[in-house]
Amino acid sequence: MLTSDEQALLATLDSLQESLIERTADLVRIPTVNPYSGDASAATEAPGQEWITRQFERLGARVFRVPVPPDVYQRGGVIGPPDRSWEGRDNVVAEWRIGSGHGPTILLNDHMDTVGTEGMEFDPFEPVIRDGRMYGRGTSDTKGNMVAGLTAIEAFLRFRPQVNGRILFESVVDEECNGGGAGTLACCLAGVRGDFVIALDGSRGTVDTGCNGVATARVRVRGRAGHSSVGESVNAIDKAIVAKGVIDAFAREHRQRFPNCMVNIGVFRAGTLPAIVPDMAEMQINLSYDITDAEEARKRTGHWGGALFRARFEKALSQLSKADPWFADYPAEVSWIKDLYPYRCDPNDPLIRMAAQAATDAFGEPVELKPMTAWADAAHLARHLGVPVAGMGAGTPGEAHTAHEYVVLDDLVKGAKAVALTIHRFFVGWPFPGAGKRDGES
Repeated sequence: MLTSDEQALLATLDSLQESLIERTADLVRIPTVNPYSGDASAATEAPGQEWITRQFERLGARVFRVPVPPDVYQRGGVIGPPDRSWEGRDNVVAEWRIGSGHGPTILLNDHMDTVGTEGMEFDPFEPVIRDGRMYGRGTSDTKGNMVAGLTAIEAFLRFRPQVNGRILFESVVDEECNGGGAGTLACCLAGVRGDFVIALDGSRGTVDTGCNGVATARVRVRGRAGHSSVGESVNAIDKAIVAKGVIDAFAREHRQRFPNCMVNIGVFRAGTLPAIVPDMAEMQINLSYDITDAEEARKRTGHWGGALFRARFEKALSQLSKADPWFADYPAEVSWIKDLYPYRCDPNDPLIRMAAQAATDAFGEPVELKPMTAWADAAHLARHLGVPVAGMGAGTPGEAHTAHEYVVLDDLVKGAKAVALTIHRFFVGWPFPGAGKRDGES
């Protein structure tokens, strides 16, 4: 049952529904495609960060910026893509002091960047509302969640609660497109902290309590170049197809052990002209791994991550000569673009349970507490801050990164209510005895 204060809070949010939808559309209209998207839509988060700065300031926040240091991956203990630039791509952090400002801090986190737009079925930056859905790049992942969190804070501030503490909201860069959560990692390293975190990169129906690790491999296979009219050349594409067969076999075995850990060849490149036999082919592969791999790696190597998992993949590729003698003289080259660790939070942690109940009350049906199969910035927050992290949101399951991305407007409103209730109950219920326990390394 909702208390009278909670009913008043949700009534306040109901009065903001129209602006919630309008502001989501406004943000979707601003291209914030990650500059490393790999397609012609590559841009920058900067225009979106300027927009969210104005929104934060409109709500009376103290706003500051957190740059991403050039050595962020090394300092954060992860493998990340080399030669990444964050010039002009600062994180934006807002702070609201509630009451005296002395008390617990709740931290909200969401990323501003989106994936590219190649192949989308409509104008990605001109949101269309149809049948109760808003279509556009970022509606589901994760601009809708960004504005839902912002609207939840606005409702909470208008409600004028008699509590003390702080609310922080991070709008971060470089979560997508192999960025490895560089923006969130930079905020963690800069000392932005909370006693509890809401990671707003989630979907309706669940509260995320963890995520898989993910490693991205680059596999290069050699051939022998020549003119296409001469039969003495060796086509690198043919050899790459052999390598793909070994990768597929690795993926099948991996999925048998860990059904929620996917392997995907997302990039295949080769050749320059039809008249030239290509001498090099490249594949880039995302490989999700289970937390048990990270736990075993910590025991054996002292490092939390995918070292042992990566070694298994490398071993599989090192045996390509069994499938084709060509690889005895020209072995495949395996390198790693990124390795991002998994995390888990205790689903029975009082703060996690509180967030789950808030989402249940807001959506009108029970939500599921479980780790997400993809990777998310929440891993950095849990590991570096050492506090419970609840992945929450209103994204539509299965719509992130698709050619027809959309968010259900009713879910957007309910997602904002879930966050508003969570913020309210966090302050009213603090301290939460027994909070902060973690499952494994987080």
